[in-house]
Amino acid sequence: MSICIPNSHIVDSRFYFGGYTTFEARQVFCDIRRYQRWLDVEAALAQAMAGLDIIPRSAAENIQENAQINIFDLAEIQAGLRVTNHSLMPLLAALRNACNKEAGQFIHFGATTQDIQDTAQVLELRDIITIVERDLHSIILLLIQRTQQYQDLVTIGRTHCQHALPMTVGLKIAGWLDETWRNFERLQAMKKRVLVSQLFGGVGTMDAFGEKALPLLAEFSAQLGLEAPNVAWHASRDRFTEYLSVLALISGSLARIADEIRCLARNEIGEMEEPFHLGKIGSSTMPHKRNPELCEQVVVLAKLIKAQAMLGFDGLVCEHERDYRSVRVEWAALTDASLYTCGLLSMMKHILSDMIVHEGCVRENVLRAAPLISSEALMFFIGTAIGKENAHALVYEVSMEAVETGRPVLDILMEHPEVAAKFQRKEIEQAILPEKHVGMAKELSKRTVDYVQLQMQGLGDLPAHESQSCPLCAEGKAACQKQC
Repeated sequence: MSICIPNSHIVDSRFYFGGYTTFEARQVFCDIRRYQRWLDVEAALAQAMAGLDIIPRSAAENIQENAQINIFDLAEIQAGLRVTNHSLMPLLAALRNACNKEAGQFIHFGATTQDIQDTAQVLELRDIITIVERDLHSIILLLIQRTQQYQDLVTIGRTHCQHALPMTVGLKIAGWLDETWRNFERLQAMKKRVLVSQLFGGVGTMDAFGEKALPLLAEFSAQLGLEAPNVAWHASRDRFTEYLSVLALISGSLARIADEIRCLARNEIGEMEEPFHLGKIGSSTMPHKRNPELCEQVVVLAKLIKAQAMLGFDGLVCEHERDYRSVRVEWAALTDASLYTCGLLSMMKHILSDMIVHEGCVRENVLRAAPLISSEALMFFIGTAIGKENAHALVYEVSMEAVETGRPVLDILMEHPEVAAKFQRKEIEQAILPEKHVGMAKELSKRTVDYVQLQMQGLGDLPAHESQSCPLCAEGKAACQKQC
Protein backbone atom coordinates (compact mmCIF):
# COMPACT_ATOMS: atom_id res chain seq x y z
CA MET A 1 0.00 0.00 0.00
CA SER A 2 1.55 3.31 -1.06
CA ILE A 3 1.22 6.53 0.92
CA CYS A 4 0.57 9.68 -1.08
CA ILE A 5 -0.28 12.91 0.73
CA PRO A 6 -1.58 15.97 -1.17
CA ASN A 7 0.75 18.97 -1.20
CA SER A 8 -1.58 21.21 0.78
CA HIS A 9 0.91 23.41 2.69
CA ILE A 10 2.55 26.26 0.78
CA VAL A 11 6.05 24.95 1.58
CA ASP A 12 5.14 21.65 -0.08
CA SER A 13 3.66 23.21 -3.21
CA ARG A 14 5.64 21.98 -6.18
CA PHE A 15 4.94 25.31 -7.88
CA TYR A 16 5.32 27.93 -5.13
CA PHE A 17 7.49 26.47 -2.36
CA GLY A 18 10.49 28.44 -3.67
CA GLY A 19 8.87 31.63 -2.42
CA TYR A 20 8.71 30.26 1.12
CA THR A 21 11.53 27.83 1.70
CA THR A 22 14.24 25.74 0.05
CA PHE A 23 14.32 22.11 -0.96
CA GLU A 24 17.33 21.66 1.33
CA ALA A 25 15.31 22.78 4.35
CA ARG A 26 12.31 20.69 3.37
CA GLN A 27 14.52 17.59 3.39
CA VAL A 28 15.35 18.17 7.06
CA PHE A 29 11.70 17.87 8.06
CA CYS A 30 10.74 15.06 5.70
CA ASP A 31 8.39 12.63 7.51
CA ILE A 32 10.61 9.69 6.69
CA ARG A 33 13.75 11.43 7.88
CA ARG A 34 11.98 12.37 11.11
CA TYR A 35 11.13 8.73 11.72
CA GLN A 36 14.70 7.77 10.89
CA ARG A 37 15.95 10.37 13.34
CA TRP A 38 13.78 8.87 16.08
CA LEU A 39 15.25 5.48 15.25
CA ASP A 40 18.77 6.96 15.33
CA VAL A 41 18.11 8.27 18.84
CA GLU A 42 16.79 4.88 19.98
CA ALA A 43 19.88 3.22 18.51
CA ALA A 44 22.17 5.72 20.24
CA LEU A 45 20.41 5.02 23.53
CA ALA A 46 20.92 1.30 23.09
CA GLN A 47 24.61 1.77 22.24
CA ALA A 48 25.15 4.02 25.26
CA MET A 49 23.44 1.50 27.53
CA ALA A 50 25.49 -1.35 26.19
CA GLY A 51 28.67 0.65 26.80
CA LEU A 52 27.70 0.87 30.47
CA ASP A 53 26.60 -2.79 30.69
CA ILE A 54 22.98 -1.84 31.26
CA ILE A 55 21.86 -4.00 28.32
CA PRO A 56 23.71 -6.73 26.39
CA ARG A 57 26.04 -5.52 23.63
CA SER A 58 24.45 -8.04 21.24
CA ALA A 59 21.03 -6.47 21.83
CA ALA A 60 22.35 -2.99 21.12
CA GLU A 61 24.00 -4.15 17.90
CA ASN A 62 20.79 -5.81 16.76
CA ILE A 63 18.79 -2.66 17.51
CA GLN A 64 21.35 -0.57 15.60
CA GLU A 65 21.23 -2.91 12.64
CA ASN A 66 17.43 -2.85 12.39
CA ALA A 67 16.79 0.80 13.21
CA GLN A 68 16.32 1.57 9.49
CA ILE A 69 13.05 3.06 8.31
CA ASN A 70 13.40 1.57 4.83
CA ILE A 71 12.73 -1.95 6.16
CA PHE A 72 9.43 -1.04 7.84
CA ASP A 73 5.87 -1.10 6.50
CA LEU A 74 4.86 2.57 6.64
CA ALA A 75 1.22 1.82 5.98
CA GLU A 76 1.20 -0.47 9.00
CA ILE A 77 2.75 2.26 11.16
CA GLN A 78 0.19 4.74 9.90
CA ALA A 79 -2.62 2.34 10.78
CA GLY A 80 -1.07 1.88 14.22
CA LEU A 81 -1.17 5.62 14.79
CA ARG A 82 -4.91 5.65 14.21
CA VAL A 83 -5.43 2.81 16.69
CA THR A 84 -3.03 3.83 19.46
CA ASN A 85 -3.27 7.62 19.08
CA HIS A 86 0.38 7.59 20.17
CA SER A 87 3.06 9.24 18.04
CA LEU A 88 5.91 6.82 18.82
CA MET A 89 4.53 3.42 19.86
CA PRO A 90 3.71 2.13 16.34
CA LEU A 91 7.27 2.89 15.22
CA LEU A 92 8.69 1.15 18.29
CA ALA A 93 6.47 -1.85 17.58
CA ALA A 94 7.84 -2.02 14.05
CA LEU A 95 11.40 -1.86 15.37
CA ARG A 96 10.67 -4.54 17.94
CA ASN A 97 9.27 -6.82 15.25
CA ALA A 98 12.36 -6.30 13.11
CA CYS A 99 14.76 -7.12 15.97
CA ASN A 100 15.41 -10.50 17.48
CA LYS A 101 13.53 -11.48 20.62
CA GLU A 102 16.30 -10.53 23.04
CA ALA A 103 16.99 -7.12 21.51
CA GLY A 104 13.28 -6.32 21.26
CA GLN A 105 13.03 -6.36 25.06
CA PHE A 106 15.67 -3.62 25.40
CA ILE A 107 14.26 -1.07 22.96
CA HIS A 108 13.35 2.28 24.54
CA PHE A 109 14.67 0.96 27.85
CA GLY A 110 13.97 3.49 30.64
CA ALA A 111 13.24 6.39 28.30
CA THR A 112 9.96 8.23 27.84
CA THR A 113 8.56 9.23 24.47
CA GLN A 114 9.40 12.89 24.93
CA ASP A 115 13.03 11.99 25.63
CA ILE A 116 13.30 10.50 22.17
CA GLN A 117 11.27 13.10 20.33
CA ASP A 118 12.80 16.17 22.00
CA THR A 119 16.30 14.85 21.35
CA ALA A 120 15.48 14.10 17.73
CA GLN A 121 13.94 17.54 17.33
CA VAL A 122 17.15 19.09 18.61
CA LEU A 123 19.01 17.13 15.91
CA GLU A 124 16.63 18.62 13.34
CA LEU A 125 17.30 22.10 14.64
CA ARG A 126 21.04 21.44 14.54
CA ASP A 127 20.74 20.79 10.81
CA ILE A 128 18.78 24.01 10.35
CA ILE A 129 21.22 26.03 12.48
CA THR A 130 24.04 24.78 10.26
CA ILE A 131 22.18 26.00 7.16
CA VAL A 132 21.35 29.34 8.80
CA GLU A 133 24.98 29.81 9.90
CA ARG A 134 26.24 29.12 6.41
CA ASP A 135 23.79 31.44 4.68
CA LEU A 136 24.10 34.22 7.26
CA HIS A 137 27.88 34.00 6.90
CA SER A 138 27.49 34.42 3.12
CA ILE A 139 25.21 37.41 3.65
CA ILE A 140 27.76 39.02 5.97
CA LEU A 141 30.47 38.63 3.34
CA LEU A 142 28.18 40.24 0.76
CA LEU A 143 27.45 43.14 3.11
CA ILE A 144 31.18 43.64 3.70
CA GLN A 145 31.73 43.73 -0.04
CA ARG A 146 28.90 46.20 -0.60
CA THR A 147 30.03 48.44 2.27
CA GLN A 148 33.48 48.71 0.77
CA GLN A 149 32.14 49.14 -2.76
CA TYR A 150 30.01 52.17 -1.85
CA GLN A 151 32.02 53.69 1.00
CA ASP A 152 32.54 56.95 -0.94
CA LEU A 153 29.16 57.25 -2.66
CA VAL A 154 27.41 60.24 -1.11
CA THR A 155 23.68 59.87 -0.68
CA ILE A 156 20.77 61.47 1.14
CA GLY A 157 20.24 60.38 4.71
CA ARG A 158 16.54 60.15 5.42
CA THR A 159 14.65 60.36 8.71
CA HIS A 160 10.86 60.09 9.04
CA CYS A 161 10.76 59.46 5.24
CA GLN A 162 12.14 62.98 4.68
CA HIS A 163 15.50 64.27 3.49
CA ALA A 164 17.81 64.77 6.46
CA LEU A 165 21.60 65.14 6.01
CA PRO A 166 24.27 63.82 3.63
CA MET A 167 25.80 60.42 4.35
CA THR A 168 27.23 57.58 2.26
CA VAL A 169 25.67 54.45 0.87
CA GLY A 170 28.56 52.59 2.49
CA LEU A 171 27.54 53.81 5.94
CA LYS A 172 23.95 52.73 5.36
CA ILE A 173 25.11 49.22 4.44
CA ALA A 174 27.59 49.19 7.33
CA GLY A 175 24.59 49.58 9.63
CA TRP A 176 23.03 46.55 7.98
CA LEU A 177 26.30 44.65 8.42
CA ASP A 178 26.65 45.52 12.11
CA GLU A 179 23.11 44.39 12.90
CA THR A 180 23.48 41.19 10.91
CA TRP A 181 26.71 40.36 12.70
CA ARG A 182 25.02 40.76 16.08
CA ASN A 183 22.40 38.26 14.97
CA PHE A 184 25.14 35.87 13.88
CA GLU A 185 26.64 36.16 17.37
CA ARG A 186 23.22 35.46 18.89
CA LEU A 187 22.95 32.33 16.76
CA GLN A 188 26.37 31.16 17.92
CA ALA A 189 25.66 31.85 21.59
CA MET A 190 22.31 30.08 21.42
CA LYS A 191 23.77 26.74 20.34
CA LYS A 192 25.21 25.74 23.70
CA ARG A 193 21.79 26.17 25.30
CA VAL A 194 19.62 24.69 22.53
CA LEU A 195 21.68 21.75 21.29
CA VAL A 196 21.18 19.46 24.28
CA SER A 197 19.79 15.97 24.75
CA GLN A 198 16.81 14.79 26.79
CA LEU A 199 16.92 11.50 28.72
CA PHE A 200 15.22 11.75 32.09
CA GLY A 201 12.23 9.39 32.09
CA GLY A 202 8.62 10.00 33.00
CA VAL A 203 8.97 12.82 35.53
CA GLY A 204 12.67 13.65 35.22
CA THR A 205 14.07 11.45 38.01
CA MET A 206 15.97 8.95 35.77
CA ASP A 207 14.96 6.26 38.29
CA ALA A 208 14.88 3.47 35.70
CA PHE A 209 18.61 3.90 35.01
CA GLY A 210 19.71 3.48 38.64
CA GLU A 211 23.20 4.56 39.65
CA LYS A 212 24.37 4.66 36.03
CA ALA A 213 21.87 7.38 35.13
CA LEU A 214 24.30 10.31 34.88
CA PRO A 215 27.07 8.40 33.06
CA LEU A 216 24.38 7.17 30.66
CA LEU A 217 23.18 10.71 30.02
CA ALA A 218 26.74 11.77 29.24
CA GLU A 219 27.37 8.81 26.92
CA PHE A 220 24.00 9.13 25.18
CA SER A 221 24.66 12.82 24.55
CA ALA A 222 28.16 12.14 23.26
CA GLN A 223 26.82 9.50 20.85
CA LEU A 224 24.64 12.19 19.26
CA GLY A 225 27.10 15.08 19.48
CA LEU A 226 24.89 17.02 21.91
CA GLU A 227 25.47 18.61 25.30
CA ALA A 228 24.10 16.91 28.42
CA PRO A 229 21.70 19.21 30.32
CA ASN A 230 21.70 19.49 34.09
CA VAL A 231 18.11 18.48 34.57
CA ALA A 232 15.04 17.47 32.59
CA TRP A 233 13.48 20.13 30.39
CA HIS A 234 10.26 18.32 29.47
CA ALA A 235 8.23 21.26 30.78
CA SER A 236 10.92 23.95 30.34
CA ARG A 237 10.51 25.03 26.74
CA ASP A 238 12.68 28.15 26.89
CA ARG A 239 15.32 26.56 24.70
CA PHE A 240 12.99 26.30 21.74
CA THR A 241 11.54 29.73 22.49
CA GLU A 242 15.05 31.18 22.31
CA TYR A 243 15.63 29.40 19.00
CA LEU A 244 12.44 30.87 17.56
CA SER A 245 13.30 34.30 18.94
CA VAL A 246 16.72 34.28 17.30
CA LEU A 247 15.17 33.28 13.97
CA ALA A 248 12.69 36.14 14.36
CA LEU A 249 15.54 38.58 15.07
CA ILE A 250 17.54 37.38 12.08
CA SER A 251 14.58 37.53 9.74
CA GLY A 252 13.35 40.88 11.06
CA SER A 253 16.75 42.48 10.56
CA LEU A 254 17.06 41.15 7.03
CA ALA A 255 13.50 42.24 6.29
CA ARG A 256 14.49 45.77 7.30
CA ILE A 257 17.25 45.64 4.67
CA ALA A 258 14.88 44.27 2.04
CA ASP A 259 12.30 46.92 2.86
CA GLU A 260 14.89 49.69 2.55
CA ILE A 261 15.82 48.42 -0.90
CA ARG A 262 12.11 48.30 -1.75
CA CYS A 263 11.58 51.88 -0.58
CA LEU A 264 14.61 53.18 -2.47
CA ALA A 265 13.32 51.47 -5.63
CA ARG A 266 10.38 53.89 -5.82
CA ASN A 267 10.28 55.61 -9.20
CA GLU A 268 10.66 59.04 -7.64
CA ILE A 269 13.82 57.86 -5.80
CA GLY A 270 15.29 55.14 -8.03
CA GLU A 271 18.49 54.60 -6.07
CA MET A 272 18.43 50.87 -5.39
CA GLU A 273 16.68 47.90 -6.96
CA GLU A 274 16.42 44.19 -6.35
CA PRO A 275 17.84 41.90 -9.07
CA PHE A 276 16.04 42.15 -12.40
CA HIS A 277 16.17 40.10 -15.59
CA LEU A 278 14.31 40.38 -18.85
CA GLY A 279 11.28 38.16 -18.67
CA LYS A 280 10.53 39.04 -15.05
CA ILE A 281 6.96 40.40 -15.15
CA GLY A 282 5.64 42.90 -12.63
CA SER A 283 2.01 43.09 -13.70
CA SER A 284 -0.48 41.32 -15.95
CA THR A 285 -2.01 44.65 -16.99
CA MET A 286 0.84 47.19 -16.66
CA PRO A 287 3.79 46.01 -18.76
CA HIS A 288 6.11 48.75 -17.50
CA LYS A 289 6.13 47.54 -13.85
CA ARG A 290 9.33 46.33 -12.17
CA ASN A 291 7.88 45.37 -8.81
CA PRO A 292 10.20 44.66 -5.84
CA GLU A 293 8.50 41.34 -5.15
CA LEU A 294 11.57 39.54 -3.81
CA CYS A 295 12.02 42.24 -1.17
CA GLU A 296 8.32 42.16 -0.39
CA GLN A 297 8.44 38.39 0.04
CA VAL A 298 11.31 38.70 2.52
CA VAL A 299 9.08 40.95 4.64
CA VAL A 300 6.22 38.44 4.30
CA LEU A 301 8.44 35.62 5.55
CA ALA A 302 9.72 37.72 8.46
CA LYS A 303 6.12 38.28 9.57
CA LEU A 304 5.39 34.56 9.37
CA ILE A 305 8.53 33.75 11.37
CA LYS A 306 7.62 36.31 14.03
CA ALA A 307 4.19 34.69 14.33
CA GLN A 308 5.85 31.33 15.06
CA ALA A 309 8.08 32.96 17.69
CA MET A 310 4.98 34.23 19.46
CA LEU A 311 3.75 30.64 19.63
CA GLY A 312 7.06 29.75 21.25
CA PHE A 313 6.34 32.18 24.07
CA ASP A 314 2.91 30.60 24.49
CA GLY A 315 4.72 27.28 24.88
CA LEU A 316 6.58 28.50 27.96
CA VAL A 317 3.48 27.80 30.05
CA CYS A 318 3.41 24.10 30.93
CA GLU A 319 1.84 22.25 33.84
CA HIS A 320 3.73 20.14 36.33
CA GLU A 321 6.50 17.89 34.98
CA ARG A 322 5.18 17.37 31.45
CA ASP A 323 2.56 18.85 29.18
CA TYR A 324 2.20 18.02 25.50
CA ARG A 325 0.30 21.18 24.60
CA SER A 326 3.60 22.98 24.12
CA VAL A 327 5.26 20.09 22.31
CA ARG A 328 2.51 19.83 19.73
CA VAL A 329 2.63 23.57 19.10
CA GLU A 330 6.41 23.31 18.67
CA TRP A 331 6.15 20.57 16.07
CA ALA A 332 4.40 23.09 13.83
CA ALA A 333 6.06 26.33 14.96
CA LEU A 334 9.66 25.11 14.89
CA THR A 335 9.19 23.48 11.52
CA ASP A 336 7.46 26.45 9.89
CA ALA A 337 9.86 29.03 11.32
CA SER A 338 12.86 26.97 10.21
CA LEU A 339 11.52 26.46 6.70
CA TYR A 340 10.58 30.13 6.28
CA THR A 341 13.96 31.28 7.63
CA CYS A 342 15.89 29.15 5.16
CA GLY A 343 13.72 30.54 2.36
CA LEU A 344 14.29 34.11 3.52
CA LEU A 345 18.06 33.64 3.75
CA SER A 346 18.19 32.16 0.26
CA MET A 347 16.32 35.19 -1.12
CA MET A 348 18.53 37.67 0.71
CA LYS A 349 21.67 36.06 -0.67
CA HIS A 350 20.26 36.54 -4.16
CA ILE A 351 19.09 40.09 -3.48
CA LEU A 352 22.39 41.29 -1.99
CA SER A 353 24.52 39.45 -4.52
CA ASP A 354 22.80 41.02 -7.54
CA MET A 355 21.34 44.19 -6.00
CA ILE A 356 21.43 47.17 -8.35
CA VAL A 357 22.63 50.53 -7.04
CA HIS A 358 21.83 53.28 -9.54
CA GLU A 359 24.80 55.51 -8.75
CA GLY A 360 23.75 58.17 -11.28
CA CYS A 361 20.35 58.52 -9.62
CA VAL A 362 21.97 58.69 -6.19
CA ARG A 363 24.16 61.60 -7.30
CA GLU A 364 21.33 63.38 -9.11
CA ASN A 365 19.12 63.12 -6.03
CA VAL A 366 21.88 64.60 -3.86
CA LEU A 367 22.37 67.52 -6.24
CA ARG A 368 18.63 68.13 -6.39
CA ALA A 369 18.31 68.01 -2.61
CA ALA A 370 21.24 70.33 -1.97
CA PRO A 371 21.62 72.70 -0.27
CA LEU A 372 18.62 71.87 1.94
CA ILE A 373 20.22 68.60 3.08
CA SER A 374 23.22 70.70 4.15
CA SER A 375 21.09 72.91 6.39
CA GLU A 376 23.03 71.81 9.47
CA ALA A 377 26.33 72.77 7.86
CA LEU A 378 24.81 76.02 6.62
CA MET A 379 23.57 76.87 10.11
CA PHE A 380 26.98 76.31 11.69
CA PHE A 381 28.79 78.15 8.90
CA ILE A 382 26.82 81.38 9.12
CA GLY A 383 26.47 80.89 12.87
CA THR A 384 30.15 81.75 13.24
CA ALA A 385 29.18 85.30 12.29
CA ILE A 386 25.64 85.73 13.63
CA GLY A 387 25.43 83.13 16.42
CA LYS A 388 24.15 79.56 16.35
CA GLU A 389 20.62 80.23 17.61
CA ASN A 390 20.17 83.19 15.28
CA ALA A 391 21.47 81.04 12.42
CA HIS A 392 19.04 78.23 13.27
CA ALA A 393 16.09 80.64 13.17
CA LEU A 394 17.26 82.17 9.92
CA VAL A 395 17.97 78.88 8.14
CA TYR A 396 14.62 77.54 9.32
CA GLU A 397 12.83 80.57 7.91
CA VAL A 398 14.73 80.39 4.63
CA SER A 399 14.22 76.63 4.29
CA MET A 400 10.48 76.79 4.87
CA GLU A 401 10.15 79.59 2.31
CA ALA A 402 12.18 77.58 -0.21
CA VAL A 403 9.93 74.56 0.27
CA GLU A 404 6.76 76.63 -0.02
CA THR A 405 7.82 78.72 -3.04
CA GLY A 406 10.20 76.42 -4.87
CA ARG A 407 12.84 79.16 -4.96
CA PRO A 408 16.51 78.23 -4.41
CA VAL A 409 17.61 78.38 -0.78
CA LEU A 410 20.67 80.51 -1.46
CA ASP A 411 18.66 83.06 -3.47
CA ILE A 412 16.44 83.62 -0.46
CA LEU A 413 19.33 83.49 2.00
CA MET A 414 21.38 86.15 0.19
CA GLU A 415 18.40 88.53 0.38
CA HIS A 416 18.98 88.80 4.12
CA PRO A 417 21.29 91.78 4.82
CA GLU A 418 23.06 90.16 7.79
CA VAL A 419 24.19 87.30 5.54
CA ALA A 420 24.97 89.32 2.40
CA ALA A 421 27.09 91.69 4.47
CA LYS A 422 29.31 88.95 5.87
CA PHE A 423 29.47 86.21 3.20
CA GLN A 424 29.89 85.77 -0.54
CA ARG A 425 27.46 83.38 -2.22
CA LYS A 426 30.30 81.33 -3.74
CA GLU A 427 31.86 81.06 -0.30
CA ILE A 428 28.65 79.62 1.14
CA GLU A 429 28.14 77.26 -1.83
CA GLN A 430 31.59 75.76 -1.38
CA ALA A 431 31.20 75.51 2.39
CA ILE A 432 28.00 73.47 2.26
CA LEU A 433 28.72 70.99 -0.54
CA PRO A 434 27.12 67.68 0.58
CA GLU A 435 30.30 65.66 0.01
CA LYS A 436 32.06 67.84 2.61
CA HIS A 437 29.52 66.96 5.28
CA VAL A 438 29.36 63.18 5.51
CA GLY A 439 31.27 63.37 8.76
CA MET A 440 32.96 60.12 9.80
CA ALA A 441 30.92 58.01 7.38
CA LYS A 442 33.93 56.43 5.67
CA GLU A 443 35.79 55.85 8.92
CA LEU A 444 32.71 54.33 10.62
CA SER A 445 32.13 52.04 7.66
CA LYS A 446 35.74 50.85 7.72
CA ARG A 447 35.61 50.46 11.50
CA THR A 448 32.57 48.20 11.18
CA VAL A 449 34.06 46.11 8.39
CA ASP A 450 37.36 45.72 10.25
CA TYR A 451 35.58 44.65 13.43
CA VAL A 452 33.42 42.04 11.72
CA GLN A 453 36.33 40.66 9.70
CA LEU A 454 38.40 40.34 12.88
CA GLN A 455 35.60 38.47 14.64
CA MET A 456 35.13 36.19 11.66
CA GLN A 457 38.78 35.18 11.78
CA GLY A 458 38.16 33.64 15.17
CA LEU A 459 35.31 31.49 13.92
CA GLY A 460 37.36 28.83 12.21
CA ASP A 461 35.62 26.69 9.63
CA LEU A 462 31.85 26.55 9.93
CA PRO A 463 30.37 23.04 9.92
CA ALA A 464 29.02 22.09 6.52
CA HIS A 465 25.43 20.96 6.31
CA GLU A 466 25.32 17.40 5.07
CA SER A 467 22.26 17.25 2.87
CA GLN A 468 20.56 13.89 3.25
CA SER A 469 17.80 12.65 1.02
CA CYS A 470 14.86 10.65 2.28
CA PRO A 471 15.97 7.02 2.88
CA LEU A 472 13.10 5.74 0.75
CA CYS A 473 13.77 8.18 -2.10
CA ALA A 474 17.37 6.97 -2.10
CA GLU A 475 16.01 3.52 -2.87
CA GLY A 476 13.93 4.90 -5.72
CA LYS A 477 10.54 4.18 -4.16
CA ALA A 478 8.14 6.05 -6.41
CA ALA A 479 5.43 6.82 -3.83
CA CYS A 480 7.89 8.57 -1.53
CA GLN A 481 9.61 10.39 -4.37
CA LYS A 482 6.27 11.73 -5.52
CA GLN A 483 5.49 13.01 -2.03
CA CYS A 484 8.93 14.58 -1.57
